[in-house]
Amino acid sequence: MSQFEKVGLSLIIENLKEGIVLIDKNLKVVFINYEAQSILGYSEKQIKKISIESLFDKEIYNEIISIYNKPRTKLINDIEIKDIFENSTFLSIYINPIIDYTQKNEHVDYILIQLSDLEGISLLSKKSKLDDEEKIMSQLFHGLAHEIKNPLSGIKGAAQLINQIKSNNKEINDCCSIIEKEASRLSNLVDTFKLLQPSDETDYEIVDINEVITSSISVCLKGLNKKDIRVGFDSITDSSKVYGFKELLKIVYMNIIKNACEAIDIKGSIQIKVKHLKDYKINNKNLIVTEISDDGLGINKESIDNLFKPFFSTKKKGQGIGLFLSQKIVNKIGGFIEAESSENKTCFKIYLPDASE
Repeated sequence: MSQFEKVGLSLIIENLKEGIVLIDKNLKVVFINYEAQSILGYSEKQIKKISIESLFDKEIYNEIISIYNKPRTKLINDIEIKDIFENSTFLSIYINPIIDYTQKNEHVDYILIQLSDLEGISLLSKKSKLDDEEKIMSQLFHGLAHEIKNPLSGIKGAAQLINQIKSNNKEINDCCSIIEKEASRLSNLVDTFKLLQPSDETDYEIVDINEVITSSISVCLKGLNKKDIRVGFDSITDSSKVYGFKELLKIVYMNIIKNACEAIDIKGSIQIKVKHLKDYKINNKNLIVTEISDDGLGINKESIDNLFKPFFSTKKKGQGIGLFLSQKIVNKIGGFIEAESSENKTCFKIYLPDASE
């Protein structure tokens, strides 16, 4: 193997978004890449001083031992691993024997352990799916907005002309007013859908997300009436800049914070936390994630799965546009929104491209 090939192979292994640990027949770590060090919370120097039994739990350790006796690949799926700081990560772990076929009997000199971070894989999978949906939806609404807007203008204009004609027939006048009002409502709805039209990345602004959130909280708290709601905002003190459109992001945050306020009956709290997510890149950009949690009524599993669909709403008088529009705005600038809910807690996570690099 040439020097170039050795260097190239080393670079590839070190940049894999999958942890790689190689151990020998004496259960000593002979190689560990950067991703595995990050997952396990130990440096290479520290790991080489501790035993495999201390590094992994009993289940994984027993599987490693069994492979030396009976060489075959094993998969342990969705297992919780705690690092040195007791932080939990859910992984899929492949344990692969490296077999020396030059000998008559199968002989295992090394075992390769692959650690796949399920959260990261899920994150990238969701984004890919939303990108595909975004392309279709953008084309659909771009076409519909154009086709609907023109006849609506004609309908509204005709209703206004009829209404200007003096008539003693109250029913005709009332019908014209309804037509005019509903035509205006639909026209405003179409204008809203125009926000989903595709845009070039060169049009993006650099937006201070802390500023957008602070402004959105202020507006939403003014309409609480008699509710007693405490809002906690844990902002990031370093760079809080994202790529996007300031006015559109205000729509997103106001929609979600307003929904959180409405989910609380009389008294409760909303917690907003912003943090950098640097383990995974989307379109070569790191992410800033905003978590908006409330201790309101919660959302059932069926509704969670449908939250971002157009015209779906959990409210009696809801139109089902707010969250759908919010998701599509965030998709448009290269991010996405996800939601989860338990009995007394609902959390929305807004992922946006980080502009701090």
